[in-house]
Amino acid sequence: MRFSGLAKRIHQRFVARTAETGFVRWLMQPSSARYFRYLPPLPRSITSHLGTEPPLGPRSLTIPDLPPRLRTSPGIPRDPAAEEAAFQDGPIQRWTQLHTEATEFILHHSWFTRMLNLPGRVRYSRLVAKPVRRGAGAPAVTFDDAELTRHMKEKAAQLGLSAIGVARYDPKYVYAPFLAERDGGRVIVCILEQNWKATQTIPSVLAERAHNNTYERLITMADQLAEDLRDRGYAARPGDPDGRGIYIHYAVEAGLGQLGLNGQLLTPFAGSRCRISIIWTDAPLELDSPVDYGVPAVCDSCKACVRRCPTGAIRSKRSMHRGVYKAKIKIERCLPMVAQVDGCAICMKVCPVQRYGLPAVIDHYTSTGKILGSGTDELEGYTWPVDGRHYGPGEKPKSAVSDEMLKPRTLIFDPKRKLPATAIGDDVFRTSY
Repeated sequence: MRFSGLAKRIHQRFVARTAETGFVRWLMQPSSARYFRYLPPLPRSITSHLGTEPPLGPRSLTIPDLPPRLRTSPGIPRDPAAEEAAFQDGPIQRWTQLHTEATEFILHHSWFTRMLNLPGRVRYSRLVAKPVRRGAGAPAVTFDDAELTRHMKEKAAQLGLSAIGVARYDPKYVYAPFLAERDGGRVIVCILEQNWKATQTIPSVLAERAHNNTYERLITMADQLAEDLRDRGYAARPGDPDGRGIYIHYAVEAGLGQLGLNGQLLTPFAGSRCRISIIWTDAPLELDSPVDYGVPAVCDSCKACVRRCPTGAIRSKRSMHRGVYKAKIKIERCLPMVAQVDGCAICMKVCPVQRYGLPAVIDHYTSTGKILGSGTDELEGYTWPVDGRHYGPGEKPKSAVSDEMLKPRTLIFDPKRKLPATAIGDDVFRTSY
């Protein structure tokens, strides 16, 4: 057994045994946040040394010419009539409000990594609660629509964002509690890449730390971008990580990537090793368009996430769901692992686009007809914290499909639930923590 595996196992048992203690129950209360907001963040020198800081600066969305077998269609295949019918039947519910009991289960069982990042999370939750619009006043410089769009993208690059794009506001992809809070006709999608090295240790505390550090930096940057728009008299509201809508929809519409079989946005430069934030605005920005990056065909040729998912939660075939053609995740098999095994995220770790970048995957496929890294331990191997063992290609932890892990005693979850079991308000701390 590797030392790293032993350390993961010790940590896993410690967190599991303390998840339902009085301290953790207190820690999960929104009112407890006030005790953490005054704690200073760790110095960047320390987080950089730990390897959890995100790389800053714009990333390229350019890919090589796609071979014919990888060409699909821009964005995601949709049935507009079915999309509208689904919306009329009922808007999308916010997951944390629809499944409050399961949300509490996740919070309790991931308390350790969340506690490490709590001060930063509380701070950025306060950022997204700012007023939507500042006082009216003429900006120092006025722009036409094209100039304003170019200015915002240059500003995003200066701040260190990996990429941004602009999509049209669509109520069909806004959560039910926020439909009345329309902030304008445009959505700015902000993306920040997550630390590469930390991500390859998934599932781990280090990877979760990188995940949360990326969100902290991302939302701070998104708020600065929104502040620039507010200074110009426009409404601009940055969104928290749990969001006010389906962020992946807007990212695809803004041309920043395509939907993978694992249910995640795959960007050309880092796959799903990115975090997404949104700015809702009425600024008249020029719209970007969906792009065919060849992701659906790459996924169909690869399917590493389907093979390597410890619980078999990822389907290999797509179907229409609310008018969108996608492989719907078996959430009842995914959720317990995300909660109990350091965020799991095996589907992210084993994705070749995440590890190597889409250009390298396309070049390798063009020359060999094969997916880069497929079947290798470098890509598909992982250490499972529950038992501390390393599992290579073709191996999976049996504990992942045990009743103890898939059906834990304290988990209450009904995947067929359509409406919240209890009426709760928009508690920013609770839903973003």
